[in-house]
Amino acid sequence: MNPWLILAILVGSAALSAGVVAASIRLSHRLGVYDHPDAERKIQERPIPKLGGVAVAAAFTISVMSILLATDRTAQLSLALTALLPALVAAFVGFLDDRQHLNPYLRLAFQAGIGVLAFVLGTRLSITGITWVDGAILVLWVMVVINGTNLLDNSDGLAGTTVFVAALGASAVAYMYGQFLVCFMGVALAGVAAGFLWHNWFPAKVYMGDAGAYFLGTMLAILTVRLRPESAPAGVGAAIAILLVLLPLVDTAYVVIKRLRMGIHPFTAGRDHMSHVLQDRGASVPRSVVFLQLLGISGVIAAVALASAYA
Repeated sequence: MNPWLILAILVGSAALSAGVVAASIRLSHRLGVYDHPDAERKIQERPIPKLGGVAVAAAFTISVMSILLATDRTAQLSLALTALLPALVAAFVGFLDDRQHLNPYLRLAFQAGIGVLAFVLGTRLSITGITWVDGAILVLWVMVVINGTNLLDNSDGLAGTTVFVAALGASAVAYMYGQFLVCFMGVALAGVAAGFLWHNWFPAKVYMGDAGAYFLGTMLAILTVRLRPESAPAGVGAAIAILLVLLPLVDTAYVVIKRLRMGIHPFTAGRDHMSHVLQDRGASVPRSVVFLQLLGISGVIAAVALASAYA
């Protein structure tokens, strides 16, 4: 895999994403699609356009299709679609959630269905060797990463930078093992996240909404599972996947455990995430995001180091 091609994919996807997200901001203003402040959890000063997630999904889809055509790899189109289709379904579910605020249990049911769809389309885990058990673990993994990404979308730039770091890490591991498709899809995902961040960094001009968080979370879940360090034990492959998305996993565990200890339902919205704790202690939004990414980067470095030991 040519490093210059990888750089071109990253830059091109970022530029495309920045342009499509800019168009989504104009469309949000025209249609009046905003995320409104509520003086509790949503403390932005004004309504913010929230069609950024739809734009991210569109930009990533265009990037993947364009790359396959430009590199004459149309034979891999069907394989790419098996990873992309569950994420597009997830984006649609997230869009419905943005519009209608779905019941939490209905959301979980839809997320489980997305995991089942990924399994049916060929995304596989090989941990226990028992098909139905590994399938159940895959469904749980997809649900956890979707929710972890969605929960991190609580501060300007946090979810976007998390996806950027994790996707680059997945691409690096895929590059080491010669997995072109996973590598370039990871690079494209990182580029799309970077383009979105151009508009979402503090103070944000656009939000990704549930549509974007569901889409990006599903893509991360699928790409981390499709990494194939075949020379490594199954447990090592699982550890690599976990390390790549360490930040959303840790933040989700922190929030759930904290709420359960306080007798609060885990599905309750609140300003009790790790980013909120840092901000309540005096950190600015950008500083809290950068600080938390140290954890995400540490996880990626550990994942790459672990993968290289078995390359």
